[in-house]
Amino acid sequence: MTAEWTRHDDSTHYINLGKALLVAVIHERMGAPGWKIQVGKRSLKDKIPNLEDAKKVALAYAERVAKDIRADLDALHPAETPKDPS
Repeated sequence: MTAEWTRHDDSTHYINLGKALLVAVIHERMGAPGWKIQVGKRSLKDKIPNLEDAKKVALAYAERVAKDIRADLDALHPAETPKDPS
């Protein structure tokens, strides 16, 4: 099953990655109008002018967040030593 973007309303589109990480693009009209990107608890300060570009940037940002998550998980696990086959 492939994850797909869901339209919540006119100003919010989201995708749920791995049934755990919410990636959302929200159209904000305050200040300079544009699409704001949020991945989990992290968000980008810049606003993207159109929806399709915002979705691409959101997925790229989600990749970066996933890499940070992987690094944190690797740091929590003790280094595994290879077993001697003899």
